[in-house]
Amino acid sequence: MIELIASDYRPFIQDALAVIVCLIAFVWGATPERVIAASWLVLFELSSWMYAAVWGTNFQLGTVDLVFAATDVLAGIIWLAVALNANRNYPLFIAAMQILAIAGHLSRGLIEAISPIAYAVMVIAPGWIQLLILGTGVIRHILRKRKFGSYREWRTPVKWYGLIADRSGELQR
Repeated sequence: MIELIASDYRPFIQDALAVIVCLIAFVWGATPERVIAASWLVLFELSSWMYAAVWGTNFQLGTVDLVFAATDVLAGIIWLAVALNANRNYPLFIAAMQILAIAGHLSRGLIEAISPIAYAVMVIAPGWIQLLILGTGVIRHILRKRKFGSYREWRTPVKWYGLIADRSGELQR
């Protein structure tokens, strides 16, 4: 596993895998899969290319890279919102892996004694697992749709004290 993280080709392999999995999610997935895929492509692929173009470097292991930490936090917020509202279970695991990556940034920021390899494992390894989970989730969505037909993409609204919010946000009794 450490060879995969320390390899010079790791970013290219992960980028290619991410683009393939995200394209599959866009073609055969529903809205939750598309939201996760779009946020991955924008926050991790596009922003890292722009970051490298502007500053000429990529991810730094010596200190906490605030740009990458901010993108991880934003992805965590988006994926947690999807996980809590989607009518699927796998987004919960994607959000959990993102929380692990955020914890890696926090621990590196709080404790300088963490080695760069440990920091790399904490923030890079969850991405591989997330891509595996997203790919598996899209495949399960395809199989479920073939077997049972269309099903709702989002969970039903939660009742709060007898009130239900409809799609427009209006509260109904």
